[in-house]
Amino acid sequence: MQQDSGGRLMRHAPTEASRALWKRSVEPLRLSVGAVCVFLATADFLLGQTVFLASIELYHRAFGVRPPDIWDSICLSVTAGLLLVAFMTARGAYTVSGILDDHCRIKTLFSGWLFVFFSILWLAFLTKTTSTFSRGSLTLAFAVGFPILLPGHAVLARGLKRLLAAEKLVLRTVYLFYSGVPGKEQGIINKLGQQGIAVCGVSNIEKDDGTIAARSVHAAAAAAQAAFRNGSYGAVYLFCSWDQRKLIERILEEMSRLPLPIYLFADAYIDRILAGCPLHTGWQRAFEVQRVPLRPAERLLKRLFDIAVASLLLLFLCPLMALVACAIALENGGPVLFRQMRRGFGGKPFNIYKFRSMTVQENGTQIRQAQRNDARVTRLGRILRRSNIDELPQLFNVLRGEMSLVGPRPHAVAHDDTYTLTIASYAYRHHVKPGLTGWAQINGFRGETKELWRMEKRVEHDLWYIKSWSMLLDIKIIWKTALLMFVDRNAY
Repeated sequence: MQQDSGGRLMRHAPTEASRALWKRSVEPLRLSVGAVCVFLATADFLLGQTVFLASIELYHRAFGVRPPDIWDSICLSVTAGLLLVAFMTARGAYTVSGILDDHCRIKTLFSGWLFVFFSILWLAFLTKTTSTFSRGSLTLAFAVGFPILLPGHAVLARGLKRLLAAEKLVLRTVYLFYSGVPGKEQGIINKLGQQGIAVCGVSNIEKDDGTIAARSVHAAAAAAQAAFRNGSYGAVYLFCSWDQRKLIERILEEMSRLPLPIYLFADAYIDRILAGCPLHTGWQRAFEVQRVPLRPAERLLKRLFDIAVASLLLLFLCPLMALVACAIALENGGPVLFRQMRRGFGGKPFNIYKFRSMTVQENGTQIRQAQRNDARVTRLGRILRRSNIDELPQLFNVLRGEMSLVGPRPHAVAHDDTYTLTIASYAYRHHVKPGLTGWAQINGFRGETKELWRMEKRVEHDLWYIKSWSMLLDIKIIWKTALLMFVDRNAY
């Protein structure tokens, strides 16, 4: 509170945004988060119960079998509904974020229905009631349950999304403290509104020559306290940089008079850190700031896939490779294979194998990239390079564990040294094994890199692959590589 010249008390003047928010927050439908959760849980319970009752009745009517006692059927259906609700609640399916995430919602619902089915089988085994219900009726309930529950969830989620997007549904009301770039608080308010959170008031904390003025914090806290007395809200949201410790402590001290939770939202930098996997050491907590590209299980899966496919390809292509080796020996009379030092996983050096397609075998500190119409390429070499057959010996690198079928293409060590100094993220390519083909190659970034931007785009695609890896992505890249093998204009 502040006093004017006449000694009268004045409130901290609300912003235009807070006035509009007060007006808008009166109009939408107001429901508590608990009410929404209860509604969704009740819908799941009734749907799950109905599925089991209907399945038992339909199955016995269809096959003319005497149905079980009605009370046994009701007991089974109630148990199924309760198990489904318990599982979904434990997995956070009835929270706003759980409802709005389509992928998470479908996955949780399917897992929940599996849990119900196997739990009922286990309970029936423990209570020795497996003969009470036919296996056919239970199988029918399991088969039709998920397809029935899924559309119901989709309809409820879509309705909730529309209400939230239009800011027609308010699940909670909060007060906002903001210290940052003026004007950006409106964007925060809009995003909160789309999550069902109405902001009843905003206090912008002003800076005085780069320092937070104590009077600004006091006035902001006074306005928040007055808003609580005039119209209760459920929490205080604080948006400011985490390095403003004195400001945070002062707000907590000023707002300690109100029995409300206060939430400090992470700024952009801290949010990236907190997104990492937490590590508890017993006495302190840490967050993973650099994720290993592939988890142990993922590395094992990728390795098994590499071994299986590379072995099959070598078995199938062995006659072709033998013919190519004979042709190279007849044309040049020199070594059939070309070996060159490359860097693999973690920067570990290894010798890469190729069919020799040039008259030179450079492997030093100065290596010139192959160019279009390069005089060093032999006549047979042009065919091999154009069709990518010269790369086939790298299947042995794959079997030896030095390379993978899919990954960032390995460059000569001399080129690695050059680009590591000019492209900041270049070394990240070595976080996975190099590959015979890669995401950059099927998107046209292969061959000579005369301009720096070409290598930058190649690295950009490589890093995207590392961050987005999946087994399906590897299969997609291999398939597209096969389609491009004889038509790639950048192969020369």
